Amino acid sequence: MLLPQEIIRHKRDGLKLSQSEIEFMISGFVRGSVPDYQMSALAMAIFLNGCDDQETAYLLHAMIASGKKYDWKASAPGRIFVDKHSTGGVGDKTSLVILPLLICDGFSVPMVAGRGLGHTGGTLDKLESLPGFKTQVDAKTFESWVLKEHGAFGAQTEDFVPADKRLYSLRDVTATVESWPLITASIMSKKLAEGLDALVLDVKFGSGALMQNYDDAKNLAHKLVNAGNAAGCRTIAALTNMEEPLGRSAGNALEVIECLDVLQGAGPTDTRELSLRLAAATAALGRNETTEMHREKAYQRMKDHLQSGRAYEVFLKIAVQQGASLTDLERRNSKWYSDGVATSPIYPVSSGFITSIDTRALGLALIEMGGGRVRKEDSIHYQVGLTEIKKRGEYVSKDEPLCLAHFSVGNKSIEIMKKIQASYTTGEVAPPDIPLIREWI
Repeated sequence: MLLPQEIIRHKRDGLKLSQSEIEFMISGFVRGSVPDYQMSALAMAIFLNGCDDQETAYLLHAMIASGKKYDWKASAPGRIFVDKHSTGGVGDKTSLVILPLLICDGFSVPMVAGRGLGHTGGTLDKLESLPGFKTQVDAKTFESWVLKEHGAFGAQTEDFVPADKRLYSLRDVTATVESWPLITASIMSKKLAEGLDALVLDVKFGSGALMQNYDDAKNLAHKLVNAGNAAGCRTIAALTNMEEPLGRSAGNALEVIECLDVLQGAGPTDTRELSLRLAAATAALGRNETTEMHREKAYQRMKDHLQSGRAYEVFLKIAVQQGASLTDLERRNSKWYSDGVATSPIYPVSSGFITSIDTRALGLALIEMGGGRVRKEDSIHYQVGLTEIKKRGEYVSKDEPLCLAHFSVGNKSIEIMKKIQASYTTGEVAPPDIPLIREWI
């Protein structure tokens, strides 16, 4: 007879878990016979002692088997289903731009996304800052959205990889986020259950990433790519820079505004360029075109989709289909992204070039401001965050803000302002540039 405490002890002591032990824990967790505290203990044991490739594969397949898997062959013959997924970071918002770009290019995108995890933001939290925007719907509704408009942003339902849905929340509040086996099983269980033909992974490295060390991020990228390809889904990964926030805004509603700017041909260069590059790679992979020339042709198409306004129009259709107000989106009704906040500039300690940014510290400051969760049941203040964020290599004087902090009214904190200020380091010499995309796996 298998006992949860014995399985936990095995992994605590560094032993390899069997397929039956892993399936017992995952299925029991979903049914409720393995409670949260025992699953949390196993997650910590895995975090501390790791899993080999075989254990990770057992974990991945047990999580997929815990619920529904989409199969589009009967309902949408001939369509190509693709997606992009990021391991997360501060200001990481490209999914909101990439999904409409890919639809413009003839693909279907059933994007089952996540919420904020640790110090990183979540796509669903950003979208739900739009009044009326629904992501938590049943599988039938999500399928109908994807079939009608060729794409949708959805949350995990109770029957879509439910093991990951529950474990995802536990990891966020038990300091077990940064674990290769748990990340691999979490990401790939959701993506493989989407029924995809191709998947591009955005694996972040740097101070604001889950894997801060580049070699660790590269190792994770290999594990994710191998898992996807082994399951029959064409998969590649980009290793991208998270040594600073992506774009000029961080915080749920504020990031949506930035994406709307990008979709209308404006917005920060790095947000726009990374979105275009990832979308182009996904489009090329979706058609099984693997050369750099194919990727470059796809990039030019993506630029045209953006500059022509087609991608923006597709985003509006998706948002309205999912319950958002066209008036809020088109007229930029200020209440939905600025109501109930007061803005305070954050100044540098000394003048100079910004040589480094502790991006993780900025993400944690956003959580303290109310823009993320400390406990899984916490609500989020969608309007708090940072705007006009200065970047590495830019020069700032002592009277020039590093960023603007948007606090909820009456909740301004000098302590948080000091933490944001301390996350920036200035010097006399500008640091070397770090490319947005360092390597493809």
